[in-house]
Amino acid sequence: MSLQEKQIYESNLLAFKFACIIQAFELIATVAYQSQRVGFMNTVSMSVLQILIYIASVVSFVMYSKRTRGKYLLMGCLAGSYLVVMLGSVHITYMWAFGPALLILVLLYADPVLTLATSVFVVAVNILYIPLFYAYSVEVADRHIAVLTDAIFAVLLSLMAIFYARLSKKQNKEVIDEIEENAAQQEKDAEVIKNIGIQIGEKLEEANDAMESLSEKVISSAESSQEISKAITHTAEAIQTQTEMNSNITKSLEDIAHQSRAMRRNADEVTENITAGNNLVKDLTKKSHEASEINAETADMTSNLQQSAGTVKEIVDTILSISGQTNLLALNASIEAARAGDAGKGFAVVADEIRALSEHTKESAEQIASTIDDLIDKVNTASANMQKSVDSANEQGEIIAETGEKFEEILSKVSDLTSRAGKISDNVESCVDANTQVMDAISNLSATSEEVAASAQSSIEISRDCENDMEITKDILTDILKISRSSRKE
Repeated sequence: MSLQEKQIYESNLLAFKFACIIQAFELIATVAYQSQRVGFMNTVSMSVLQILIYIASVVSFVMYSKRTRGKYLLMGCLAGSYLVVMLGSVHITYMWAFGPALLILVLLYADPVLTLATSVFVVAVNILYIPLFYAYSVEVADRHIAVLTDAIFAVLLSLMAIFYARLSKKQNKEVIDEIEENAAQQEKDAEVIKNIGIQIGEKLEEANDAMESLSEKVISSAESSQEISKAITHTAEAIQTQTEMNSNITKSLEDIAHQSRAMRRNADEVTENITAGNNLVKDLTKKSHEASEINAETADMTSNLQQSAGTVKEIVDTILSISGQTNLLALNASIEAARAGDAGKGFAVVADEIRALSEHTKESAEQIASTIDDLIDKVNTASANMQKSVDSANEQGEIIAETGEKFEEILSKVSDLTSRAGKISDNVESCVDANTQVMDAISNLSATSEEVAASAQSSIEISRDCENDMEITKDILTDILKISRSSRKE
């Protein structure tokens, strides 16, 4: 049911209810005044006509309750019923009061034409009532003024109904015009809102595309961060291995330093013994056995020193190999950081620091290797000299006569050996200090690598959180886009 049909039905229903009440009262009035009735219509005919008119009213309402024709038929039935009452009750002056009831009822429709027709009919019936009253009433002298007054009131009420209907129509037209104007303005506003909605939809499309692109970049950044984290973890493991090996180097160097200090002390003792032997040549035979033992011990220590120096050299070679691997890992980390873009700048700095430290370690290891080579040469020289000293001690019984001449040479060589042993001890101490510094730097680098790995892991988690937030934002934008597209289609 459309709005117009609904309004017509509501108006017809209300008018039908009011018409039933009016017709019921007309029928009651017809029966109530039958004993006083005069004129050309009797109570039975009036009652039959009113019942027929009522039936016609019900039929017209049932058939045309949702059509405009229903109001004309209903008002026509009421007009016929009013005419029957007025024609059959000429002796009762106040029957005219049913006319205003019709005028009130017709105002429900707000139809000026129907109101005018009803008003003209009511006035005509009241005017027609006047001659009938004078012709049939027995109370003309007493009520003729009332009859004229009733006719005048009917005219005034009819005019009032007509004026009200016209005013109502005018006001309704003005309201409709204003509504149409507002509707036109609303249509313009709706068009503007529609254009804005289209623009918003386009912007949402762009935002959705940007969000998808950003999501892909975040995913790529997370993958790069994960790769960098793995590379840094491998670097930290390599640094840990290098730290353990440096610890072994430190132990070996400390052992070498201990043996160097012992050799230096032995060399000092040999020097003192030789110096004393210069004044105790006569006791040289007795002391030669002691010197042989001391020289043999020194030879053993020199041999041990050679072996330790060889071990240190192997460790230094291992450090150089690890340094090369560290440098390669740092290069790989730099490459991965460059792929990550802005997100890998911090990792690039760490990789550069690792590569610089690896270069520094390589240089220090090369210095240690050079020092060890020098140490080995000097130890070889010392070993040869000590071997000569042993041989000389073994042969001193045979060449005791030559001891005085060779003694100064032995003293000079032993002094040189002492000097060389002191230098070896100093170099070994320097190597120990340098290796300690390298271990401290590697420890700091390991801690830094662990922090960077933790930061990388945190960055990965943040990237995943950002990825989840972007997925949620993307879903929201998708829902908004669906709503926008649906609105634009509507």
